[in-house]
Amino acid sequence: MSGVLAFDVGKSGCRVARFLDGARVGEAGRPAPGGLAGPGGPAAVVAAMVDAVGHLEHLGAEGHPPVEAVTAGIAGFAQAPQARDELTHRLARTYGVDTVVLASDMTTSHLGALRGGPGVVVAAGTGAVALAVSGSGGSARVDGWGYLLGDSGSGYDIARRGLHAALRAHDGRRGSSILRDLAARRFGDLSQLPRTLHAEDNPARMVAGFAYDVLDAAQQGDEWSRSLWHQAGVELARSAAAAAVRVDMAESVVSTTGGLFGAGPLLTEPFVEELARRLPAGRWQPPDGDALDGGHLMATETGLPHEHLLARLPANPPSTADRQESRDDRRQW
Repeated sequence: MSGVLAFDVGKSGCRVARFLDGARVGEAGRPAPGGLAGPGGPAAVVAAMVDAVGHLEHLGAEGHPPVEAVTAGIAGFAQAPQARDELTHRLARTYGVDTVVLASDMTTSHLGALRGGPGVVVAAGTGAVALAVSGSGGSARVDGWGYLLGDSGSGYDIARRGLHAALRAHDGRRGSSILRDLAARRFGDLSQLPRTLHAEDNPARMVAGFAYDVLDAAQQGDEWSRSLWHQAGVELARSAAAAAVRVDMAESVVSTTGGLFGAGPLLTEPFVEELARRLPAGRWQPPDGDALDGGHLMATETGLPHEHLLARLPANPPSTADRQESRDDRRQW
């Protein structure tokens, strides 16, 4: 398939890439509404997609590049099954394609990281989740329960523990004075921190931002902060190993993706060490690609071991009236 438009729609951002004859020829990103299960559902997701596409170069006369297929990895995909058909048909109308393939953003991350092969991928950013996919198509998802119930080792988890250490120091209990000072610089008067957070529309995202400060403190040698990153690496490795065991893949290859791993050795070293203890026959490797590469694979490859995780919903070719509706939609957005 020569022309593919691949999307990666997270809870806070939407990325898009255009692929031509297998090569990525353009990429853009814009804010996102919160995934398929967020406010507005499919309409809001498509609006974010159209906005992102508008920042690609070399758009056609219709306001988008000519493509044959559209794919998307979307946050909230599993939580909003009834919205998938609507999203599929909206995308088919908007881009004039007969083929739309949808999946969760974790699935496209797995596809990209291992180039469509079996194995385990851990994704860690604000949240954290591990996905194992076997060669025979078995799969297991570990964690990804959200900041209230899980996401062990995530950016939110690190940041919350870091704020706990900061508030302990603020109280005069044993804590981290460096984190106390960094928290005050970011949030202001720490005695008002609960009120500050609860006034936010998305307090979890606000808390997770403090993970950058915990990273700074760790790089400055703060032992409390370094221990938080070490613990995060251990927790993420435990999730990876649990996913592998659940699909009987003790010799699995394991890869990682997500912005949290940009912390480098502070996170990857304890991750690899714990993985070796928990999954001695496994091996870790850096990701071969990202979620956009995974989206391209969904359009161009069949028989993937991930097939049961994909929603391949060929849509009817859009009618003239549908095309007019999509043009009207784009003008409105």
